[in-house]
Amino acid sequence: MKKLLCTLLSISLLSAPAAQAIDLGDFDNIDAIMEDNALTDTANRYGSIQLSFFPEFATRLGFESANNKLDQRDPERDAQALRAYNIVEESFSEVERKNLSESKKTEYDILQGRLAYDHWNLNRNRASLDPLHYAEVFDAIYDLRLKQLNYQDLQDRDLTARVNALVSTAEQAQRNLANPPSFLAQIAMEKAYYAYLSFDDVAQYMLSRAQDDVSRNQVRADARAAKKAIKDMFELFKRLAQENQEQDFRLGERNYNFTLNNLYFINAKSRTLEKMLDKNFLTAQQNLANALEAFSLPTDLEEETLLADIHVPGEEMSEEQGVTVSSIEAENLEEQAAITEGTEEEQAPKPAKKEKKKKKNKNEPLVKASAFYNISSRLTEGVKNQNFVAALNKESSNLIKFFIQDDSLPVSGIKFYVKQMPAYYAYMQPYRFMAPFGTQGNPVYDFFLRVPSGNENTRQEMLNRDFNLPTLKLLMAGQLVPGLAYHATYSTPNLSSFRKMYPVPTMQNGWEVYAQHLASERGYIITDEELLFLAWADYVRAAQALVDYNLHTEKFTYGQALAWLTEKHGFDKTQAEGMLKQVASKPAEAVSYIYGYEALKNLRTKYQKKQGKKFSLGDFNSKVMEMGYIPTDRLEAEMENAYKAEKSKLTQALSTPFYMD
Repeated sequence: MKKLLCTLLSISLLSAPAAQAIDLGDFDNIDAIMEDNALTDTANRYGSIQLSFFPEFATRLGFESANNKLDQRDPERDAQALRAYNIVEESFSEVERKNLSESKKTEYDILQGRLAYDHWNLNRNRASLDPLHYAEVFDAIYDLRLKQLNYQDLQDRDLTARVNALVSTAEQAQRNLANPPSFLAQIAMEKAYYAYLSFDDVAQYMLSRAQDDVSRNQVRADARAAKKAIKDMFELFKRLAQENQEQDFRLGERNYNFTLNNLYFINAKSRTLEKMLDKNFLTAQQNLANALEAFSLPTDLEEETLLADIHVPGEEMSEEQGVTVSSIEAENLEEQAAITEGTEEEQAPKPAKKEKKKKKNKNEPLVKASAFYNISSRLTEGVKNQNFVAALNKESSNLIKFFIQDDSLPVSGIKFYVKQMPAYYAYMQPYRFMAPFGTQGNPVYDFFLRVPSGNENTRQEMLNRDFNLPTLKLLMAGQLVPGLAYHATYSTPNLSSFRKMYPVPTMQNGWEVYAQHLASERGYIITDEELLFLAWADYVRAAQALVDYNLHTEKFTYGQALAWLTEKHGFDKTQAEGMLKQVASKPAEAVSYIYGYEALKNLRTKYQKKQGKKFSLGDFNSKVMEMGYIPTDRLEAEMENAYKAEKSKLTQALSTPFYMD
């Protein structure tokens, strides 16, 4: 134990960020300074545990010395990590929260939640019961494949080390997994399948970096062994998924609430949260029904040709401008016009009278997902293939200018880049924003986009689904500007090391939703088609959050959840199954989107009322971003602190003679 403690402390000192400068003249705050430093020391010890026991997570914290290892997955490692956490918890218990500065109180709350969640997670025996625990290793490989370091040779060395360690991970899975939930095994099996299909991409990259024939032969041998390990894991997960087991993947109400409280910092009581999610779903249902009304009459068909005129507010179009999201649909004008030539009988939905009859049934939903599918299918036909990577790069630059001129966002020299999605992730998701890892020394902000692939029919289906104009605009707003990419590139350089490493997902997910609605409010998402797709996105989020809650609190079985989505609310079975896989893989995450957005919306409403005409939207948004992703319970206190600090600086500036400035 003493040896372990010495190791942790030494790593802590080496990995600790530079201490903040102390103003020794400020003796009134000396207690807060001392307590802040005590918390920083405890946080560094906590970080050292990640570096020692969880190298995959340590990579995401920015600890590059962990890049050449994969996690050891077995009960013995978990027991060692628990003993290390006990040491940190003893240190943490000595910190007096009331003596901390306002910003450190926030970090205290985050660390307290993380310690509790990590302790609970280690006691769940994931090594024996969770196949996804092993499937995470594939993401860890791509963490290095996508990451950009200052020294390429070190990155190549670390990637090779992780690829070679796949053999050990497969052996651990074979040795440790026993009677896991079959549904989790099914999800892990799919990830292993995609990893196997796309592994040649990694192998080819490693070969391209080899210096001579000897090293190339070694790379080929290592790649064969790693690919076989992936196949072995696939076969194991497949067998476990097919076995008839009674093991339930649902958390249960107690563990679900624990996850809500300590990972997502959602502290609402169960009944209050349930009412909130029910109300949110009904509101989303009503909004979707309202948005669909714009397409209920034949006259709306003539309006589809207006897609050709859509552009970013304030953007001047020119022949030299090239391909932009704004001009993509313009090139499809003939196809869009052709759609409108159908008969009223073919194009119009069912008569309003019949709809009214349905509404009389209290058990019948106000609107079903199938209604959106019917409308959207004709709005998104015939999208042409373009260089979407270049288009989104250009569109993001235009959007930054627009929102800054609109005074919705602060001025900043922000740069991020849109790139093609690697094959492994492309099998599972249409896009992925890659923020810098924690305190990464060479921060790079990349957005990866899945481009259409496969045969002609598959490519066209992907084009229609993922690259129609409303979908692209929602993607731009939520993920790029003013979404996650803008938030990260603006806030990250000024955040403390702790906030860079331990963002709270509730605020991160809430900002994505907030950004889409901000884009609508300020005139970027504005047409009937775009508002319909925004209402649909809200509806899907609301449905998934409600299913997440009801499933993990055991109000729904898996079969009941699937039936609720498909039979009662008209979701396509493939989409419904995908939603349930996300709910099973990341319990409570779906709820965090709703909760985070509501917190931001309520905070903004409060300050708009409080400040009246003095309220500045751009200033408010900049202050929110400068906090980083923090618990929603700390939003108001930190915002008050930010406004007070700003007022204090202004007062000091006005009272200081110009010759002393």
